[in-house]
Amino acid sequence: MTKPFFLLAIGLFAVNFAFGNTADSAVTINSTVETYQFVYNTKTVSVEIKQKLIATYIANTFQANVPIAQGYNNHVTINNVECKVDGRTPRDFKPTYTYYGSDDVFYSDQKICYFPLTIPKKGGLGVVTFEETVNDPRYFTSIGFSEAYAVNQKEISVKIPRWMKVELKEYNFNGFNIKKTTQYISGEDADLVTYTIKNLPATKQEGNSPGPTYLYPHLMVLCKSASVGGSSVTYFNTLDDQYKWYHSLIKNTVADQAAISTKAKELTSGLTTDIDKIKAIFYYVQDNIRYIAFEDGMAGFRPENADEVLRKKYGDCKGMANLTKALLMASGYDARLCWLGTKHIAYDYQTPSLAVDNHMICALNYKAKTYFLDATESYLGFDEYAERIQGRQVLIEDGEKYVLTKVPVAAAGQNANIQTSKMSIINGAFTGTVNYVWKGEDKEEILTGINSIKREKTEDAMIKYLAGDNNDYTITNMVLSGTSNPDKDLTVSYDLRSKNGISSFGKTYYIDLDHTKELMDALIKTDERKHDYWFDHKLNLSRTVTLTIPQEYKVSSLPVALNIVNANYEFHVQYLSAADKVTYKKSIIIKNTHLPKAGFAQWNTDIEQLIKTYNDALIIKPITE
Repeated sequence: MTKPFFLLAIGLFAVNFAFGNTADSAVTINSTVETYQFVYNTKTVSVEIKQKLIATYIANTFQANVPIAQGYNNHVTINNVECKVDGRTPRDFKPTYTYYGSDDVFYSDQKICYFPLTIPKKGGLGVVTFEETVNDPRYFTSIGFSEAYAVNQKEISVKIPRWMKVELKEYNFNGFNIKKTTQYISGEDADLVTYTIKNLPATKQEGNSPGPTYLYPHLMVLCKSASVGGSSVTYFNTLDDQYKWYHSLIKNTVADQAAISTKAKELTSGLTTDIDKIKAIFYYVQDNIRYIAFEDGMAGFRPENADEVLRKKYGDCKGMANLTKALLMASGYDARLCWLGTKHIAYDYQTPSLAVDNHMICALNYKAKTYFLDATESYLGFDEYAERIQGRQVLIEDGEKYVLTKVPVAAAGQNANIQTSKMSIINGAFTGTVNYVWKGEDKEEILTGINSIKREKTEDAMIKYLAGDNNDYTITNMVLSGTSNPDKDLTVSYDLRSKNGISSFGKTYYIDLDHTKELMDALIKTDERKHDYWFDHKLNLSRTVTLTIPQEYKVSSLPVALNIVNANYEFHVQYLSAADKVTYKKSIIIKNTHLPKAGFAQWNTDIEQLIKTYNDALIIKPITE
């Protein structure tokens, strides 16, 4: 899907992040003034948005350098750019206009205009002005307040003629000093809505954070309709309007039906059950169509023809969903295209806008149940769902109508991560066997890593992963399976010899049975962390280690058990002693991937308890002592 306009204009120069700027850089934005006005272009017979963006930078050091970059595309034109330093245009001022490159985007209409801004004197001022035109109100979706730098004062004005129906929805205003005024301009029969904000902190990038629409103050611009120039046009007044526009883009998306039918028959040949046929088609698209994003104007919303995706063997989410649908329909199944916004986006379909969704998948109606098929998730099995789409609203095509529902929410058990080990102590080292089973998104993470390297290096990479870069963790006779069948769990078994985890004082052994110690480094620095923490996916981790106690030895001390249970996560650790064996059991469950700042203190307390348990050793001594 094309990026919502919010990503282009969250602030004057949000693209600065691509150049590595941080909030403690050598400049502050002293002021910004942004004006937006809806106008009617009589030549093109269309409504446009004229916008002017002026930012004044003040240097905090001598020779302050600021990389300026502004995004635009086929729907946004940069009409004029100006730059002045202490009142004069720099002698070498020459903006560069080029396509914006990204490793995961094959073709995009996204472009940037960029140039360096150098302010020689401390306290000097650099003023940058962009004048732009948006050629379709559908693509004018958001106005952001925050910048990559701290802002002393900002003013945003939106002039809306009465012939234009627009709603400005305010997001994340709490905690910010934002004031709003509305003025009617009788001479233009327009409303002027102005927002002012003071002392706006810089945006901050943190790993595992919510998307920017959850964090920073901004306006969602809902362009509903216009009555001007003797005619009326409806944009997205309701979700029905948005769906009608979407539906117009997905008609006739198979040019060569014979090619699709032939491939569908080939994939399902010899299979007798519906589920096997459905899986064969879904897994074919997963395995054989390379995902490459395609963001180019209308093509950022219209799926490429299914037969063309089949021929080229690559496509974006829309193309892959369309091919999945076409192959299923050719086999006689009820398959539909559907739109949704991933969890990165704060909105849902209560607000009809192109900013609401960023993804397309296929829905299959089979025996009174709807299955969602996301072929971009290369290693998730049938009826398994990635965290990024779980619980999200999904808009399913239904002819001239639509179905609005939600993607199912999977329990943590979908992502089981199980290790069982049987160990003995021989010559002062652990010796035994280890078995792992991975399911769901834990499996997907490992398979993604495996398939990103050359096949002949797979075993070495897997050994390095299992050993955790510990040279003392010696793995032999490794057997890896389930790497090529999405219906199978990913499993590995191997023999192990390791001295790590065993220390002695005299004839007494101090034993650490936990090689992995998950969440050992999970304390949150609350004095530094600004945003909530979002885990990549739910976790259901289990570790069981059975140690055979050497002859003539006994258990002297077992570490105390740990049992922490709350609504969002659970930590369980226990040692069980029976006859000549000690069994170590650990379970870590992340049930809710969203950890709010209000929960950081309790999380840290619980992690400290887990670390303390990790640091307690099992002690065994000779029977004679």
